[in-house]
Amino acid sequence: MESSMKSLSSDLSYYLKTFNLFLDCSTEHMCMQKFIDEKLPDVVASIGKEGSSSLNILGVGSGSGKIDFEILGKIQSKHPGLLIDNEVVEPNPEQISSYKALVKEKSQSLNISFTWNQMTSKEYEKKAKERNEIKKFDFIHMIQMLYFVESVHDSIKYFHSLLEPNGKLLIIIVSDYSGLHALWKTFGSRFTDNCLFLDVRKILDDVRMKYKIYELSSDLDITECFIEGNENGELLLDFLTQIINFRKTAPADLKAEVLQYLRQPQCSREENGTIMFNNNMQVIVVDY
Repeated sequence: MESSMKSLSSDLSYYLKTFNLFLDCSTEHMCMQKFIDEKLPDVVASIGKEGSSSLNILGVGSGSGKIDFEILGKIQSKHPGLLIDNEVVEPNPEQISSYKALVKEKSQSLNISFTWNQMTSKEYEKKAKERNEIKKFDFIHMIQMLYFVESVHDSIKYFHSLLEPNGKLLIIIVSDYSGLHALWKTFGSRFTDNCLFLDVRKILDDVRMKYKIYELSSDLDITECFIEGNENGELLLDFLTQIINFRKTAPADLKAEVLQYLRQPQCSREENGTIMFNNNMQVIVVDY
């Protein structure tokens, strides 16, 4: 029965297990790193107030901090000598622990302070409003996290409102031209929720925000998804559908249709027996 399907977001530890495998099998962080190395320096060059001795940075859904550190390094290289006050919002305690371990390992030589908020973005917003505090930021990034908010429109609008003049809001999501976008556009209404099908560009246009989009090419090896009983294949299938034990709990017709669709050209290509899923992403840089 369809009602037996459980959302992946209901079990943070299991979600993290599937997510880490997804990262291992994909080029996602590699292509993010390419953007950070080649494009981000120009994006962050103009942030900050003239004469200020510090920069306020906010990471929303920062995960383990691996990408955050790469971003912070590029910001520091463009603004040498400035103190960076980096605030982290991340609900998963395992990810927060990993991030803190990374800070302990790498931050000694960096002029960066860290503030930790183990909570969702909505909880962060609620807490700030209850305290009647409006802290402004020079740079805010929301990387692969908008799928998990109650309202994408409200989240973007709120965090954009926290930007300082000259500030930038950086959003990374699946590309409109990716296999995930096609998969969720086709089947999202039959999954437990429709979290991976977003139309951020329309939201930005509706609220008349100025933005620039960068397309990132990324692949994910999903060959093992078609080997029944293969543990990695099952975990990747759960991640792609955002459903715990998808193969065991999904209705037979939905399971068959999804597995067939994953092999279609709009989702993947086959190279020497390896099935490579289109994991392309979009980086959206929104101006103040």
